[in-house]
Amino acid sequence: VSSKHIEKSDYLVEKGLSILWSKGYNGTSVNDIVNAAEVPKGSFYFYFESKEDYVVKVLEKYFENKRANIIKDIFNDADIAPKECILNFYKLRVNYIKEKLHCTLGCMGSNMSTEMAEHSEKIRTTIVAEERKIRLQVRDVVKKAQDAKEITNPIDADKIVDFIEDSFKGMLTSMKETKSSEPLDNFLKFLTVILQ
Repeated sequence: VSSKHIEKSDYLVEKGLSILWSKGYNGTSVNDIVNAAEVPKGSFYFYFESKEDYVVKVLEKYFENKRANIIKDIFNDADIAPKECILNFYKLRVNYIKEKLHCTLGCMGSNMSTEMAEHSEKIRTTIVAEERKIRLQVRDVVKKAQDAKEITNPIDADKIVDFIEDSFKGMLTSMKETKSSEPLDNFLKFLTVILQ
């Protein structure tokens, strides 16, 4: 695959990311994507086998951006204690949702999973794999905090992180349903309890 091919497919992915995030799989047409990118519809199928294939690439890009922009900086700061890193990670995510997204949209991965997990195995497994990468990074920091006795909760680090991430997803659903930041604030309160 040539660098020009990769560049063009990346461009289409970038152009469609915000559309898919706001409108979802079924609410987004290939026409919406090519119109945003200002390319002919035939170009889309030159770079992607199907809309499903395209969405997988968009999800991979979304999670790659999330890891690069949020996780890397917070979890690689050696001057901050592990427990504080975890709290900062979730506070940053909550603040982003409040300040940048105004308690709308939520997580693209969660949205797409809710809509498509039962209908597309390819999309479902992509989301699971991408979320797993994040969970493993958080788990490693939880283990460090447990080893340092900053977290005395004896539950296995994997289980703690699974509960936190699953709660985060549920909180995003409640936030969208109520159009309120209260579920976000409630999540952060309980996070401190879980990480005792």
